[in-house]
Amino acid sequence: MIHLEDINKTYPGAVPLHVLKGINLDIARGELVSIMGASGSGKSTLLNILGILDNYDTGEYILDGTLIKNLSENRAAELRNKLIGFVFQSFNLINYKNAVENVALPLFYQGVSRRKRNALALEQLDRMGLADWAHHLPGELSGGQKQRVAIAR
Repeated sequence: MIHLEDINKTYPGAVPLHVLKGINLDIARGELVSIMGASGSGKSTLLNILGILDNYDTGEYILDGTLIKNLSENRAAELRNKLIGFVFQSFNLINYKNAVENVALPLFYQGVSRRKRNALALEQLDRMGLADWAHHLPGELSGGQKQRVAIAR
């Protein structure tokens, strides 16, 4: 699913900062991976590259059989929408949308009908133990519940 080979990233400046140096990584579909390291070690840079939010300088990044290099914004957005999900520390839930609407939002951008996306969102919320909280706004949820809504999304 994800294949990185000899990925390098340098930020230019008066003193160039070589953040990623020859990163190799393979992640299979369905595999769970943690990225850990000291502050300033390049974790966020790597995640931005994996999420097609930033480019790398050299190496090869293949996502589900597609070479990720110099993609148009539209193609990058399409791949992010279909293949990549992030759970942010701040959850990034939309405050005026309830849990179902927050979970269903990516499906809206994929053109899924309202009925089907709401059914799929409810199913995911149920899997996360949040069926009873489906119609609550983020401000009415605990931190743990917000995190599970973000994971369901």
